[in-house]
Amino acid sequence: MEAGTWIDLGSTGVTSSRSKPYNAIDANLIEINRTYLLSFGSFWNGLHQVQMENPPATAVSGGPASQLSYNSGDKAQEAPYIFVSGSYYYLFYSKGSCCGYDRDRPARGKEYRIMVCRSARATGGFVDKDGKACQSGGGTVVLESHDWVYGPGGQGVYQDPTYGPVSDLYCDPRWSE
Repeated sequence: MEAGTWIDLGSTGVTSSRSKPYNAIDANLIEINRTYLLSFGSFWNGLHQVQMENPPATAVSGGPASQLSYNSGDKAQEAPYIFVSGSYYYLFYSKGSCCGYDRDRPARGKEYRIMVCRSARATGGFVDKDGKACQSGGGTVVLESHDWVYGPGGQGVYQDPTYGPVSDLYCDPRWSE
């Protein structure tokens, strides 16, 4: 990302407005069999996804955004990150209050934490480890406040060619293949 080494190709076509059910921030792009999917969202009506045109930097292809995750009792979800492992797609995301901890800490259990759901498709049908749909408030806690850690979030996973999936996150061994 050295100065002058990249080109701004303009908007993706995904924008936030009060007329839409999503706040188009914290995007994550994934390519599945030459199809590009952009997942995004924060605090309005859950996490959403759109299919992008090829190449993905141009604009959104036709059709509305689909909802990946939603919790009517706690809309504080953001930063979706989809990672494929084996035959499953894992939707990692941050949930809870993320900011202003120096002024006002949220109630215990309402602070930022990392959640996950999985699906056989990158486009949805995500469920938690108990089978509850992410679109209906489901989500399995991956990492939350403990000991000296308070409000973890902003997740990602890297597929290392030597070590496999690398992250500071812990996944339930019952989900391993």
